[in-house]
Amino acid sequence: KHYCVRHEEAAVHAADGYYRACGNMAVALCTSGPGATNFVTGIYTANIDSIPLIAITGQAVTAQLDKDPFQCVDIAKICEPVAKATYCVMDPNTIVDVMQHAFKTAKSGKPGAVVVDLPLDVQMAEIDFDPDTYKPLQYENPRPDISDIRKAIDMINEAKSPAIIMGGGVVLAGATDLCVKFAETLQIPVITTYMAKGGIPVDHPLYAGHAGIQVGQPIGNRVFCDSDLIIGVGCRFTDRHTGNIATYKGSRKFIHINVEPKEIGKIFQPDLGIVADAKYALEALLAVALEDGKVKGPARIEALKALRVELKRKTDYDCVPMKPQRVYEELNKFFKDDAMFTTGCGLNQIWSGQLQDINKPGLYMPSGGAGTLGWDIPAAFGAKIANPSKHAVAVMGDFGFTFHVQEIAVARAYDIPVIVVIVNNAYLGLIRQNQKYAYDFENAVAMTVNQGVMDYVKVAEGFACAGERVFKPEEIQAALARAAKSKVPYVIDIVCETQTDCSMGAAVDAVKEFV
Repeated sequence: KHYCVRHEEAAVHAADGYYRACGNMAVALCTSGPGATNFVTGIYTANIDSIPLIAITGQAVTAQLDKDPFQCVDIAKICEPVAKATYCVMDPNTIVDVMQHAFKTAKSGKPGAVVVDLPLDVQMAEIDFDPDTYKPLQYENPRPDISDIRKAIDMINEAKSPAIIMGGGVVLAGATDLCVKFAETLQIPVITTYMAKGGIPVDHPLYAGHAGIQVGQPIGNRVFCDSDLIIGVGCRFTDRHTGNIATYKGSRKFIHINVEPKEIGKIFQPDLGIVADAKYALEALLAVALEDGKVKGPARIEALKALRVELKRKTDYDCVPMKPQRVYEELNKFFKDDAMFTTGCGLNQIWSGQLQDINKPGLYMPSGGAGTLGWDIPAAFGAKIANPSKHAVAVMGDFGFTFHVQEIAVARAYDIPVIVVIVNNAYLGLIRQNQKYAYDFENAVAMTVNQGVMDYVKVAEGFACAGERVFKPEEIQAALARAAKSKVPYVIDIVCETQTDCSMGAAVDAVKEFV
């Protein structure tokens, strides 16, 4: 089925959100020139988060390439640094082979976005092809060396306080249940990266929250810092997770499991690196653990429940203007596990990662590696198409709302009732906070009009959607209820305190908390 969006970038974000919600690939298509270059941000966003999709772009006829015809740009070359692979099809007789390899490349190993550029004469050509003979190319992701798996179990047996880091690769491999079962077998705490949010329920006895310097949580950082061995599965040890590398590494040992060989040792050299698909690695780890693994001491696990309460960040503010943190408490209360959430970039996104409770994989869809403003609404649109039984909620800031707000018109046209929650602090909040603590002054980041003359409810109504503005914490639940019952896209503009700081820091042991 085809959906016509109103901005080319949004087509890629929608295809991206679709995959995250259901695990099936979608295809984004656009025209040449500026249409194709508008694809770039979407391709980068999907690729850095390891989301497989196919982006098909139009192109001038082959005879005019390199001659500057109208709307001709070498999009395959432009996208090389931000896509998993790119193709410009010059011979129509190769198209079947190209498409086979494009889909295989997108799905195999570390997944990613693949660009297929089609010159107009190639599009128009006729070739002999029987669809019944088409067969997708087979692939097999790497399996672990059993000797490495035994080394890993030996290291775990020797450790006094190991912890597992469940990365987004575990979610992509459909292996979250395996990871939890492995942890249960040896009684090891599970820390999740931001991209694995929802991979283990927040009330699970082994859940130890997120670790990291931005979307991390106090419990995740505490458990991480108290660990002498880290088993990182399907993670990348990227900067917003690790912070200061010397502090992060400390004297602890690391086992790193990743499907992509280049990820092993890219940030730092682990004590044991295993190149394997997360599912295969966890299957092997579980099998060996059941034979030879030593269950860790119960005291650490028993302490987790109390730590989750003790280190939980405050959200139950009653003040007006309200604290942004209160918005996320209300989202947790109202939606529970009945919604998929998308979020892009800014303090609103960091608070979302820190404060939202997600209990199942596939319900939380951030622009993790790119932090793309404008990701939220089209991704929610794609997710809702993929999984119509769940609400699709885009959680965003007032500035980010205007990046791809036109896509609520698309949602309305196709009767896809996405919900947009604006955490409106009338500021470029993340930039304001960075300026404040790095330079001791701020410049050009206040957006007071966003709580004044700018009327996002009228914007929604102008696109034949519905909306309302909320000023008090006690009004949020009723607004969410009206949005959930709405048959059209619904915008809730929640007016918040303007200069609330968000907890973050430079190292996992030095996150500054704000209340």
